[in-house]
Amino acid sequence: MTKGLNYIAGAALLAVFAITTPGTVEASNGLYDMSRLLNEPHPFANAPAAPRPAEPAPVVSRPAPMPTPAVRPVQPQRSQEGRETIVRQSEPVNYHKPGGIFSEIRVGAMVHDEGPFSRNKESGFDSNIELLFTSPDFLDVIWSPRPHIGGTYNSDGNTHQAYLGLTWEWDFFTHFFFDFSLGGAYHTGEKVTSDPKKKSLGCSVLFRESLNLGYRINEAHSLMFHFDHISNAKLCTTNEGLETFGLRYGYRF
Repeated sequence: MTKGLNYIAGAALLAVFAITTPGTVEASNGLYDMSRLLNEPHPFANAPAAPRPAEPAPVVSRPAPMPTPAVRPVQPQRSQEGRETIVRQSEPVNYHKPGGIFSEIRVGAMVHDEGPFSRNKESGFDSNIELLFTSPDFLDVIWSPRPHIGGTYNSDGNTHQAYLGLTWEWDFFTHFFFDFSLGGAYHTGEKVTSDPKKKSLGCSVLFRESLNLGYRINEAHSLMFHFDHISNAKLCTTNEGLETFGLRYGYRF
């Protein structure tokens, strides 16, 4: 116990001696000047400074891109020359100005001389054919009617007709359409007669009007109810008039 206390006391005396002697400390290899060591600069004071990290690039805010409008799919179609063309389905179909001079052909079966604006005298049924043309540009000022020519043939050999004129057409309810035509007709019936089974039509050339109420099955095919009337508007000595009505089928080119 006494020996341990002696070691502790010796260590304390050495510490007091080192603190109270500011100049130097003795060692086995020589003297160390503590004040000189304390005044020397730090060994890392002149070391080159570490490179600063690169600053991040500034963030530039960009406006959100505008949404791209939806485009309906396109459907390739093959032209008459065999070259493939593209037709957008979103574009409306113009039935009045297709390619080429011919627009539509119509055929039908009619009841002959069945009023309602004249008395029934003649008998038989009429077969009808009509060809409509593409509306020319100069008719745009009167709502683009389609020129037409046509004819009817009576099964009992009564009044036949050959006619021409203009047809105006309007679409409604997507698949339905209505058209009206105005023109002239040449007939083979009687101008003046006392035959009770023949009409006295007054003139050889008459005014002709017609109405059609139709349903368009698709872009090419349609069915329609047809009515037409011929008369001379009282410009000749007699004016009995003649009407037919029936069903027609139309095919668009």
